[in-house]
Amino acid sequence: MRCHLLIGPPASGKTTLARVLAPLISEPGEPPALVLSTDAIRAEVFGDAAVQGPWSTIQQHLHQRLQAAVTSGIPVIIDATHARRPWRLAITQALELPVPVEWIGWWLFTPLATCLEWNQRRQRLVPEPVIKELAAALADQSFGPSRAEGFAAVVSLVPTHHSELEPVLREELARLERRIRSATNREKQVVRHGYSRLLDLERLLYLLRLLSCFPDLAGNDSATASDLEAIVSPLPEGDLADRAAALLRRLHGDCYGDALALRSDLAWLEQQGFTSALPVNAPIQLPKVGPLLSPGQRSALPTAGGVNGGHPPLGDAQVFIRVFTLLRHVLQQPFDRERGSDLPAHLIAAMENVPGAYLPGEAATLRKDLEKLLTPYGFRARNDNVRHGYALGTALLSAPRLREIHGVVRQAAARLGDPSAQDLLAELEERLHWGGINPTTSAPVRTYANHSVVDAALVRPDSLAADRHGYQQAEAIETAILEHRRVVLERFPSVASFPGSPSGELRVWPLQLIFHNIGWYLLFEEDAVAQLQGLIRTERLDRLALRRSESRNRRGDDVHQQSVERAGRLLHLSGGIYCGDDLSEQLAVTSTSAKARNQHLVTLRFSCQGWAFAFIREGVLRFPIERTRFSQPLAGDTWWCHPKAPHVLEPNPAGDSHPYPVELDLPTWTVQRDVDLRNWLLGFVGGIRIEAPESMREEHQAKARSILAAYGLPHEGSQSGPEKEVEPAVTYFPNRFRRD
Repeated sequence: MRCHLLIGPPASGKTTLARVLAPLISEPGEPPALVLSTDAIRAEVFGDAAVQGPWSTIQQHLHQRLQAAVTSGIPVIIDATHARRPWRLAITQALELPVPVEWIGWWLFTPLATCLEWNQRRQRLVPEPVIKELAAALADQSFGPSRAEGFAAVVSLVPTHHSELEPVLREELARLERRIRSATNREKQVVRHGYSRLLDLERLLYLLRLLSCFPDLAGNDSATASDLEAIVSPLPEGDLADRAAALLRRLHGDCYGDALALRSDLAWLEQQGFTSALPVNAPIQLPKVGPLLSPGQRSALPTAGGVNGGHPPLGDAQVFIRVFTLLRHVLQQPFDRERGSDLPAHLIAAMENVPGAYLPGEAATLRKDLEKLLTPYGFRARNDNVRHGYALGTALLSAPRLREIHGVVRQAAARLGDPSAQDLLAELEERLHWGGINPTTSAPVRTYANHSVVDAALVRPDSLAADRHGYQQAEAIETAILEHRRVVLERFPSVASFPGSPSGELRVWPLQLIFHNIGWYLLFEEDAVAQLQGLIRTERLDRLALRRSESRNRRGDDVHQQSVERAGRLLHLSGGIYCGDDLSEQLAVTSTSAKARNQHLVTLRFSCQGWAFAFIREGVLRFPIERTRFSQPLAGDTWWCHPKAPHVLEPNPAGDSHPYPVELDLPTWTVQRDVDLRNWLLGFVGGIRIEAPESMREEHQAKARSILAAYGLPHEGSQSGPEKEVEPAVTYFPNRFRRD
């Protein structure tokens, strides 16, 4: 049986064509052809053809009448734009019909200017942007109408070239049998398979592309959830096939959203190694008509004799095998190329052991397949020779590198106590097992000596560092950082505090999460009232609780980035995570004015014994290198130093017990109050002698006396013990930036 599908933008002359064609396609004594117009159905269902009601309602009436007509042996002409491929495939390949049908496509090449002119003469005007959009869709070189969509033939007409349509249509109808027979004869050598239908093939390609972006089609993190919700909201439920069906329907069209067929597609992809993390060299097995396909789908496949129409290039077994071998390779090894080599030749060599792959000398064929078959479906950007990574199999990394990444994440989750890494580790291990990689087959190459002093299982349950409930809070903080939201935190009143530590409720802009020495800290900027910039602080996660994330209070990208950069400069200059508690000092230190910066930097000078200096000079980046100055070697020293290391100071005079001077230019708050700096200096006990500033020298001496007193030992200034010779006074080295 033969039916007809009209194709063309609005106001291109389809209704006129249908009226002339209808009496020509029925022989004398046969039932007249039935013209089904979507505009007529709209007028019938909604009372007005201009009412764009739910398409599902229109489609239901259209399909019911088409099926009834075909059952009665009545040929049908469908009068609609059919401007997009999914709209055509919904009729030619997705619709179950009681008997096989030959579809003839009548494609009207009416010039756009003529369509716009004829539109003005219509009683019901179509908006011009709609006409232009649908005309552009029909002109798409990759997705425009073609015989491959299941048509027995596609007849192209330019209505403006003919004064009378009837003789032209009679001539085209007379040529149809010969055209169809010629096309069928040309395709006799084609070996068809389960994906020879364009609908099945495109569904498979769209599924692969979707999985390469979202491997399990689930919003396991806020960024992925947001991307998926932009397609379908709320996120679809069910198994992988159900979720894929919902997403593909929205992305590409209802005809691609058959969950039953997608379940069969997923099984075939797994059997062919597309989801394996380890490279697969087994030959691609031709897909057959799967048992999970519906009876209508099985009858519609060319191998079942259902559709007498064309097929895409990949409908041939040989082309399908070679292209899907290439696709599997680039999905599993996306960066497989050698510098300076010809990429197609390299890919052919890489797949030479796979039966059915490209043969040497077929580089031109590979390039053509990339351009004509894979590029249109998003597996390669147009006019782009760079290979990009995908999220199937090993994705961006090899199996050994993935094991190494697993070790790093496991260390972060276990030893560093990163609350977010706990869930990331579980997801990573699950994905590795899916890919056939056992992450525990060998001990990690790298490990951390430092570890968090905070046990996530023993902190307050509402703390940001808590193991279970706290994970949601930590994730909420990460989301607030990414979305530049203001949050309301509470610093618990009973936790350890330093002088100047904030307390109670805090309204802040979170900037970063930082692991420092013993635990995780939140770097944030206080929300300063009536000020553009706030004080930068850090606070340990276990001392904080998230009370509220204010979705309506967000900052722009530029403002957030400026705060992050200012915080980075403060951390760099401070040599630690303590940035003081004075906003004016912070702004001065990060100022572009050298004079303003220098007014708030203090020179810390101390001299070292040889053993202490050996440790200190090796840590050249402990403090800002541009603000660090070390002693030059003494005469006769044999230790090596890099010519670019900051060894610029003259050694102390001969005979000095601490001959190696060191100078550090640090913010005032670091010198006056930073705990890490004091612990570092005190760790060298008598190996260093602080010389400036005087206040820190005195503090260092006081600490020494307090340690002696704790052991009941005499010391200078005590009331008991023998008199000791007073150490000669040491020259005072003032702040090198102050000249007063």
